[in-house]
Parts: sequence; structure tokens; C-alpha cells
Amino acid sequence: RRCVQETGINAEYMGLTNRMNTKAFIMLMLLAASALGAIVSSYVDTDGTPIDHHVGSYLIKDRNDALYRVTYDVEMLGGNLIINLDERKSINKVICDITNIELIIQFINAAEAANFYRIVNTQSSARFVTGSRWNCSDGEDNSMMLMRRVLKASLSGNVVTLATAQGYYEESIKDGKVTLDRVVLPPAASKTFCLGVNSNDECTEAKGPIPLYSNKYISLACSNCFVGAKATVFLDLEISYFKLRRIASGLKDISVNAAFVLDLTAQYSWSAGFDKTYKIVDNRVIIQFWIGPIPITIWYEIPLQVIANAKIDAQMQATAGAKAVWKIGDAYISWDENNGWKMAKPSPTFTWEPVLKISGNFNAEAGLQIVPSFVIHAMRMLQAGVKMTPALMFEAHGDIEKKEVCADLNYRVNSEASAEIHINIPLIRIRYDKVFGPYSLFDTGVKPIGHWCKKWQFLNQTNLIN
Repeated sequence: RRCVQETGINAEYMGLTNRMNTKAFIMLMLLAASALGAIVSSYVDTDGTPIDHHVGSYLIKDRNDALYRVTYDVEMLGGNLIINLDERKSINKVICDITNIELIIQFINAAEAANFYRIVNTQSSARFVTGSRWNCSDGEDNSMMLMRRVLKASLSGNVVTLATAQGYYEESIKDGKVTLDRVVLPPAASKTFCLGVNSNDECTEAKGPIPLYSNKYISLACSNCFVGAKATVFLDLEISYFKLRRIASGLKDISVNAAFVLDLTAQYSWSAGFDKTYKIVDNRVIIQFWIGPIPITIWYEIPLQVIANAKIDAQMQATAGAKAVWKIGDAYISWDENNGWKMAKPSPTFTWEPVLKISGNFNAEAGLQIVPSFVIHAMRMLQAGVKMTPALMFEAHGDIEKKEVCADLNYRVNSEASAEIHINIPLIRIRYDKVFGPYSLFDTGVKPIGHWCKKWQFLNQTNLIN
């Protein structure tokens, strides 16, 4: 228990890692933290609703094994108003339809099914069912964490069928605060979450080429194109009397490895353009955890727009672009009922490594934009997006008489943020949305990566600038 106290974790870590390896110590902390959540009191509200008061603090890992601390002090619907199906040992199986509107719950016998049916049919019981063990993906987050509001129940033998709707936190949590923060560990043990677009799992290199456009005159391909952002997520939530008072979430400590390298091959004078949006990354869970019987999920999506163009006046082959390392910092959003929206504005730095290989007698212009939008969803309440638009501009000229190739490579990076808050309390027919942005985070303007002029080198009878 002492290992996870706010003031003691780093001191404990430094002392204990002298006697055990990092993995063993983290396992010790996780075990110690697992016992810290409990119902500390229960009472009946003025309208007769049972309320349970949950207090806890524990450690969890995200999908990349980075360590986080969850801390909560929450009053929520009590009694049988929220039923965690995972805790019902009498359940054999839960079958969900494609939308999760209907849940078919199979019990070990008819008596257990009848008992559960009586509970969910009591007017003061079973407003919500939750769970995580039943392979039911609850909506757009692709997680296995269910939170459904019960509309109707029917009984047949050992099976109870529930008609349900989406459950919302604003109708299940009366009062409380929830925070999720990364645990700061020494560098040897520290990990960050990787949000990759066409990248490997470590966000360090491209997973593969992206074909763009091809005909008998010209072809364009992203031979080395990826964006890999490493960051940490967080959550700060406050609800008071079933109403959202404050929420903040997003990305901190963002760093980016990237490459923007375009292959051009032309047989004749030609121009081509390309603009397409991919959904390379499906919605993926970053982290999920429990507050009493209520599941909480933070997930992300990354729609990707690729824009490329080329204009060439003769036969040529070229590979042009750059590799990049960016230090972005924090880019997250917050909202509270008194002050409205606030945005943490980063101060980024950029490092570029040019990639140029050119052959032919030509004049050429080319441009490439890889535009990812990193969209973080927290609890279906907050959607916070950071859109980054890096553009590389390439101009080159090859002269046979001078036996020389000259090239210019420039870049521009701008970023903007946007957010939405969705408030839903279907029981009292309240729904409203709040929208922020788009808000400009930064814009570098057009800046040079470099200018090169080199004499041709004859390698395998191909003229190259390299």
C-alpha cells in the first residue's frame, strides 16, 4: 500500500530497485495498488435513490505498458442500480448483437435467470449493466467494456434478454472527481504511448510504402512515409449532482519521429496530383480502467490525408524528401463550467535530415503533405483532436551541359486543435454539445531544409545526386 502514495512512489522506487529488477518492482506496485479501492459509505438520497461512495487509488498500464495512476473519489448510483455482469458467477455467457442493443444473458440454471430477471424488473433496480469479459465491443471505441442502460427485460428458461441503450456517465455518477496521470519513473523504466501512422510498433520507421498514383507516363509513391508520435495521456474529471463541471484530457510530452520521402519516375513531360484521406488506424483503446462498477475508456483514432503533386518537363527519376524529429510538448484541452475552454499551446522544435537522389536532364517541382489528425476520445464525453500539417516542397534542375544537378528542399508545419463535449442524460431528456476550434497551435511558415548543387557521379551509368 505504501508504494503507491503520492509522496512516496519515487523514493520507494529508487530504494527498492537496488534489490529487485524493474519488472518485479512494477508488479509489486500493481499488487499493492489493487486493494486501494472500496465503498466507504452508502446512503439514500432525498429522492430515494441509493448512493454508494467509492474512494480508491491504483496503478494500471496502457497498451504500451506505460504506468499510470488512477485516483477517484466518486458518489454513484448504488444498490442494484448498476450491475457488473463480470461479478455474477451464475452467468455462463453473454451474447451481444452487432449494435449491443440486445444482450442475451445465459445463466447456469433457470432459477438464477429468474432471480436476475426479478432484479432488473424492479423499478428501483438495474438502470445499468456493465462488464468486460463478454467480447462485446461497446460502440465506437472498440473496447470490450460495456456500459448499457436497461430498457426492458424478458425471461425464457435460463436466458434473460435485455433491450438496452448507451449508458452515460452523467446519469450514473452523482458527484466526484477522477484523475488519471502517468507515473514518472527513472528513464530506464519509463515508457510512452505510441500513436503511429504507417509506422512500426515503436514509432521509429515506416511499416511499408504507400502507392499514390501511376500511369504510363509518371508514377508517384511514398517510399518512406510515416508519422510516429510518442506521448502520454491524462484525464481530469469532475461531476457534481449528475452534471459535468470540469473535464480535461489529451496528449502531453509529445515527440514525433517521421519521414516524408516521395519517389518520382517520369518518362515524358507530365504533371500529376493526388489527394486522399485514409483511415490507416482504426479506433484503438489507449487505456481502460474501473471506478467501482463503472468502466472508463480512453481511445484514439488517426484519419490520415495524403496530398502529393509533381510537375516534370522531361525524363527523370528522383527520390526526394526528409526524415524528421520533432519535439512538440503538451497539446491538450480542458473545459469547465466557469471558464469555458482552455488549450495548452506547445512550443515545438524541428530537426530535418534531407533525402535526395536524382537522375536525368529536367526541371521538376514536387510537393508532399502527410496530414495526420490525432483524435483522443475520453469516456464518450470529450473528443479532443490535434491536426498536424507538415508540407515539404521540392524543386530541382538537371543540366547535362554543366553535368550538374541543383535542388531546393523547404518545409512548413502548422497545427490546429479542436474539441467537442457531448453531454447526455437521457433519463431526463437532456443533451447538449459544446464545440471548440479549430484553434491554431503553431505555424512555422516556409523554411529551408537546404540547397544543394552537385556534379553528376557516374554509378552504373545513372546520374545521381546523393
